[in-house]
Amino acid sequence: MTMTSTTDDIPGGAETGARQGLLRQTLLHPRLKTLRRIASSPKGAIGLALVTVLTFLAFFGPWLAPLDPYKQDFMATLQPPSAAHWFGTDQLGRDVFSRILVGARSSLGIGVGGVAVAFVIGVPLGLAAAYVRGTFDQLLMRGVDIMLSFPDIVFALAVVAILGPSTWNVILAVGIVSIPVFIRTTRAVAMSTLSEPFVEGSVSLGCSPLRVMARHVLPNMGGILVTLCSLLFASTLLNASGLSFLGLGTQPPEPEWGTMLGESRSYIRSHPYMATFPGLFLALSALGFNLLGEELRNIYDPTAAKRRKGQGMLARLISGGKALPATPRESAAEAKARLGVASDAAALGRDLEISYLTERGQLPAVRGVDFALRRGRTLAVVGESGSGKSTLLRAVGTLLPRGQAVVSGGELEIAGKSAAHLSGKEVQDLRRRHIGMVFQDAASALNPVMTIGAQLAEALTSGTSLSAAEVRARSIDLLKAVQIADPESRLSAYPHQFSGGMKQRIVIAIALAQEPEILLADEPTSALDVTIQQQILTLLRKMQKERDMAMMLVTHDLGLVARYADDVAVIYAGRIVEVGPVDEVFRNARHPYTRALRNSTPKLRHDGSTRLLPAISGEPPMLGRLPEGCSFAPRCARAKGRAPCMTIAPDLQSCGAASVACHFAQEEEA
Repeated sequence: MTMTSTTDDIPGGAETGARQGLLRQTLLHPRLKTLRRIASSPKGAIGLALVTVLTFLAFFGPWLAPLDPYKQDFMATLQPPSAAHWFGTDQLGRDVFSRILVGARSSLGIGVGGVAVAFVIGVPLGLAAAYVRGTFDQLLMRGVDIMLSFPDIVFALAVVAILGPSTWNVILAVGIVSIPVFIRTTRAVAMSTLSEPFVEGSVSLGCSPLRVMARHVLPNMGGILVTLCSLLFASTLLNASGLSFLGLGTQPPEPEWGTMLGESRSYIRSHPYMATFPGLFLALSALGFNLLGEELRNIYDPTAAKRRKGQGMLARLISGGKALPATPRESAAEAKARLGVASDAAALGRDLEISYLTERGQLPAVRGVDFALRRGRTLAVVGESGSGKSTLLRAVGTLLPRGQAVVSGGELEIAGKSAAHLSGKEVQDLRRRHIGMVFQDAASALNPVMTIGAQLAEALTSGTSLSAAEVRARSIDLLKAVQIADPESRLSAYPHQFSGGMKQRIVIAIALAQEPEILLADEPTSALDVTIQQQILTLLRKMQKERDMAMMLVTHDLGLVARYADDVAVIYAGRIVEVGPVDEVFRNARHPYTRALRNSTPKLRHDGSTRLLPAISGEPPMLGRLPEGCSFAPRCARAKGRAPCMTIAPDLQSCGAASVACHFAQEEEA
């Protein structure tokens, strides 16, 4: 039987020339694809056609005008539409058709200028509010609320009344009116984008805030901002025309559609055509940009961009009915001996406490944790959701959300430096030179609007002065190291052109770009199928050993830990309850929670029989509502009726090669 497969996840796989040609074609014409999508919709096609015609008139209207739009002919005033004057003449005998064609430039120019003013002022302020937060954000948003409480036309009237009637003042007025919309939209989208893993990855590389916002946040808002500009153009144009109608805009004799409407007020009953044609062009302009904006909003709708599928974790231990092979590790004796070497630690935590900032004050999520990340070894952190695993990993990566979480106690030491006393520049340098991050969802860990080559180049050039040739050569070497086929051509590809396994390989390459001492992996295989899991984890393990890196692996999968980790820390309710070499902890689990996690892991049975997996009774405690004594006591069968478990929180104590936080750790499993 012949089977077909993709080469994306097979190291050394070769692609056909036809496929490469298709990839290049996709790369070369992204804007044409957007135009095709717009034209395929009736709404978008009509909007695009109207906008195209109006833009053409704005550029070439003065050359298309059949008569002089400024020439007055008092012998031909207020004439109705005819062959000589298609749209009739006004009260001064000027040709209305010619004035409409010439006025397209000023009318549409006011709309474009107003949107440009709002964009140039509103977008930077919105980005700053999203990044800085705090008092600046609150004051800015309260000012925006005040501005939005006034009707647009009233606000614009007030601005023009202060500055005086003129075309430039109208542009400024309608621009100021639209600034709050840009601020609020930019801030909301930027805050969402800042939480994406690819932005956190850029921060972890030591990129400056300006570079993060300019290279990662703003480009990913491009579609939404284009949509907003097209929608606001219509309202800006109508506001400007309203001001001109009232005589506060473009001054005679310059033709402008709103001004022409204002001039027709006295003749609206006797000569309605004077208002009909300028009004019609204004209506078509608003309609065209609104329809185009609606279709762009459908295309760039952020709520439809990404959908993540949850996948089972424990079932990935089995592939085709066969257990996945384990990788060799140091023995428990060797591990215990090595753990005693203090100079071997790339990161240390001593009585570490990490708290989230709430309205009620600091809420500890990680409490009194001691850990050591040793070079050449992998420390796996396991536990149920909400136990504090990812919070601990982000603290080590100096990526706790600003203004939301802090290291509130103890000491965190990274690369021999206390993380609590570092300046902003020192933190950037620490991230750049010592820490690499591999995120859970590779699809969101890569910037969708940047090529793979550009993202690798950013990782390589952050804080360095490599030439373009050196960056390209190093990028190719990195892709080869993570077993990406045809790396030279892949540099120009975008993330959506890779499979999940290939994306995760690229994320690893970016994390290793500056040869960090510490590699942090947050559920690096949870979104991958079991075959690709093994490839990714084997690759991580291989590169870690080659570079003698310390690795922290956060996961729910005990089977994965058993195969690929050296040491394991079991965390519950923010505290480590058992820690030690993997073989020791899993074979001789002392803590009831560790035993419960181990027993709930599926195992293969040689006789083909099955068994029900036991569930851990109860639920983990809520933050801020921890029970007295041992946090696990309400769910622990061993604690029933025992006063120490209910009143005294146990400390870690040595049990063989491991350490356990349990009052009765020496008891055998029932």
